[in-house]
Amino acid sequence: MTEKWAFWLEEVGQEHDFLVGKKSANLGEMTKMGLPVPRGFCLLLEAEETYLKETKADEEIKQFLTKFGNVHGIKQYEEASRGLRQIMETKEMPKDLRETITSYYNRLCQRCGVEVGVSVRSAGAASHPGQYETYLNVKGTEEVLRKVVKVWSSIYNMQTIAALDRKGVPVEDSLPIGVVVLELVNARCAGVGFTCDPMSGDSSKIVIEGNWGLGESVVSGAVIPDRFIVDKNNFNIIRKETGGKQMQAVATDKGIVEQETPPEKQLMPCLSDDEVVRIAELAKTLEAHFGVPQDMEWAINADLPYPSNIFLLQTRPIAWIKAKV
Repeated sequence: MTEKWAFWLEEVGQEHDFLVGKKSANLGEMTKMGLPVPRGFCLLLEAEETYLKETKADEEIKQFLTKFGNVHGIKQYEEASRGLRQIMETKEMPKDLRETITSYYNRLCQRCGVEVGVSVRSAGAASHPGQYETYLNVKGTEEVLRKVVKVWSSIYNMQTIAALDRKGVPVEDSLPIGVVVLELVNARCAGVGFTCDPMSGDSSKIVIEGNWGLGESVVSGAVIPDRFIVDKNNFNIIRKETGGKQMQAVATDKGIVEQETPPEKQLMPCLSDDEVVRIAELAKTLEAHFGVPQDMEWAINADLPYPSNIFLLQTRPIAWIKAKV
């Protein structure tokens, strides 16, 4: 591939994990498969390395850690994270990187026909669910640039520093990450799907969980979501469990806010049967293509009719179980 810092999703695939990060590579692979993925672009891991070198933040980080000494324990994780992130987030974006990101975001807006709100997500070379950071409903060039830097700086958040300490890896060896910038889906509801039961490992079942609004409330475990169990062979819905769903995450002009779910929707399933079956079909397609059980994220666009309203936001192997055949 040509040496540069950004690519459209349709330009990358599964083979580019270590170039753009697993999340971006898998989104690109899904795009090439013709699956419904929001429009977007990704930044190479090398882009963060360039930012660190051109701003000399890498030298300041080394000096900071030399003075700080051993980083061990919650208080030190917090102090080190605060200092390291301040170094990274107070630098001016180098001109070449600024022009690249600005150009791609402006062209994405042209593709969408509006100044589009986007999600700015981390994409590590290895999968670390929930470790790095995501920013939603980001709009405008300056905000996109600022959130890209904040995603980069999350290689020094408390979770990452603690994970490094547990592995005995020095903080200065925290690896750079890629970033994926995706058109934000105006989600009526969103959630996750597993191509085998994450509790039992039963590979004959597909499990789908969802809530009204954006999927962050499901991913974070903030609510008891709706749960649908589907037979993987014939796509019959075996069981429906309606969660309480007292809260939902919604996109506003001021970013993402948590709102109380209207009482009449709390006990109402967030998905129709047709949508459940279609999500299950897409999940099975992903498992067949990638060859291992998948943990995927989906969203239902409130502005589009079924079935064009279903979008895939991510897929990755289910890391914490071994499926039982």
